[in-house]
Amino acid sequence: MKTPIATLLCLLILSLPALAEDLYKWIDENGIVHYGDAIPAEASRSERHVLNKHGVTVKVLDRQKTIDELNAMAAAAAELEQVQNRKKLQAERDRVLLDTYLAANEIEMLRDRRILAIEARIGVTRHYLENLREQWAELEASALKYNFPYDPDSDLEPLPEKLAEHIVFTENAMAEHMKSLSDLRGQQASLRTQFDSDLERFKLLKERAGLASTSP
Repeated sequence: MKTPIATLLCLLILSLPALAEDLYKWIDENGIVHYGDAIPAEASRSERHVLNKHGVTVKVLDRQKTIDELNAMAAAAAELEQVQNRKKLQAERDRVLLDTYLAANEIEMLRDRRILAIEARIGVTRHYLENLREQWAELEASALKYNFPYDPDSDLEPLPEKLAEHIVFTENAMAEHMKSLSDLRGQQASLRTQFDSDLERFKLLKERAGLASTSP
């Protein structure tokens, strides 16, 4: 007659030292079940069960994670945090939209005013740039009377220092105004994109609010 497993387990528990408070159970890499009043270091790679004096599992100790598993867990936690932060920022943005505007046309009106304001600055910058280009053409014509660009075989007089400084100043001013013009156009495009995004989001929020208010 075979002895029941439960009986063998009870006999094993009774055979442990009287001072042992817990009994541990684990399965090694070969699939062999082990019991003991202490867990060896190599068993940390396996799931371990803490048993009471009746041999019933009262706690499960997870196996030690590998480096790859720990890295994956850390990456997942970071991604979850980013998602939660994005949701939080979106919720705050939604609140600001609903608190700031009453209707979609208010967003459109503000967008158009802001874009027109930048357009005015673009116009002024283009006007200055055109003036600088005219000055540059005059300076270039004046420079042709002198040895410029420098040619060692030329019989012309060297370019006067003041004229050279004026040329450099005008070139730098043209470059700055061209950059300003590019920046303003970028700001205008970015502003339009942001306002259009806010407009679509506002319409969606209002639509959801309307559906919620009509729901039974």
